[in-house]
Amino acid sequence: MKSVRLLIAIALTTAALGAPGELRAQAQTPPSQYFPQTGHTVRGGFLQFFNAHGGLEIFGYPMTIEFNEGGQLVQYFQRARMEAHPTSPNPVWLGSLASELGYSEPPIPTANAPSANDPNRRYFSETGHTIAYSFLQYFDAHSGLELFGYPITEFQWENGRLVQYLQRARMEWHPEFPENQRVQLGNLGEIYATTRLDPSVLRPDPAIWVSDTLRIASLRATAFLQWAITRPTGQQTLYVYVLDQRGQPVQGAAVTAVVRFPSGDRSMALSATDANGYTRATFDLGQLDPGQLVVVRARASWAALATETQTSFFAWW
Repeated sequence: MKSVRLLIAIALTTAALGAPGELRAQAQTPPSQYFPQTGHTVRGGFLQFFNAHGGLEIFGYPMTIEFNEGGQLVQYFQRARMEAHPTSPNPVWLGSLASELGYSEPPIPTANAPSANDPNRRYFSETGHTIAYSFLQYFDAHSGLELFGYPITEFQWENGRLVQYLQRARMEWHPEFPENQRVQLGNLGEIYATTRLDPSVLRPDPAIWVSDTLRIASLRATAFLQWAITRPTGQQTLYVYVLDQRGQPVQGAAVTAVVRFPSGDRSMALSATDANGYTRATFDLGQLDPGQLVVVRARASWAALATETQTSFFAWW
């Protein structure tokens, strides 16, 4: 009788766990995430690295399939190239795209290097360049050398924007964005992928492509103003972000706003939202009285969807 009970227990345990072949199949299925924005999927170690190191903010959307490039399994993203190194303690690395694209500059004279205890500037003898101020803060807040590598230029003006190149990234200064979003990463992966790769690796898989109409089920808008308190005269800037139901930016949304001045409403149309779901508009205050509250209502629409939000500011002396 004891042996019968033992056989029943073994059978029940096996049924609960599944057959050995089923267990092996489940263990071998890597996690994956499909991005309908570009029609590509990120899997396994690349997806783990993506999620662990900042996701869309750092890498952007996948630009290619996984493919073999020079004997190396790689995948390109808007801002980076991931490389698989399975025998390394760190099985995923980022490629040195900025260096490969030829953005390096000669090192600065050592006499111009900051002191070792300068909190605002840091010198890297490996490349002879510095990182400073907001770029340095962003560098330190996002794993530094592991993600971006060493600086290969000083900060410089490029097409009217302050930028700096590191081995694996381009940092850009966007003063028009909110304070915690003014450092952005440039699309080096997109530049490389669209100019140097076989176009076949860029094509989305038509079998799993999802149209924007199906992908975006609802909208959510956030509006805020440059100044919570202003002088009675001058200008104010309205910023609007539009996201979908999953918190993804909605590009091409139409945005209008109504500024409810005490003297009467003023309507304005903003430009369509960009790839970050962002748009803005600057407007004149006219002549306000100190202590007056001005409410700003914004409406965003995309296809048949729409949403509204509001914010406000005070005029003061």
